[in-house]
Amino acid sequence: MDFPRHLRLTRPGEFQHVFERGRHRRLSGQGLMVRVRENDVQYARLGLAISKRNLRRAVDRNLVKRLARESFRHYQSKLPAVDIVILSQPSLLGMPNSDISQQLDLLWQQVQRQYSNRPRLN
Repeated sequence: MDFPRHLRLTRPGEFQHVFERGRHRRLSGQGLMVRVRENDVQYARLGLAISKRNLRRAVDRNLVKRLARESFRHYQSKLPAVDIVILSQPSLLGMPNSDISQQLDLLWQQVQRQYSNRPRLN
């Protein structure tokens, strides 16, 4: 299963929209932080901001990205129309893959709970 371009945040302006002040949420898990903001499209989109500052080795950053994309694919149909940016934290280093996946699952569930019943912004 691939990760189509329309489900990704690809442009700097799309990331900036999520980080701007206004009606957005910051959710934290152990080692991960998620910024969420409602979007104008009818589906959830994912952006990854896994920094070299927190995860020095490319292999570690790529692993986190792969796990995040795979987890998003499983939850994408259940998520409301929001843009989501995942950020890494230093405590992620050395965490087992199963723990990272579990943190992602919890974050998707939080997004689902907090945004599913909200009225749409225009």
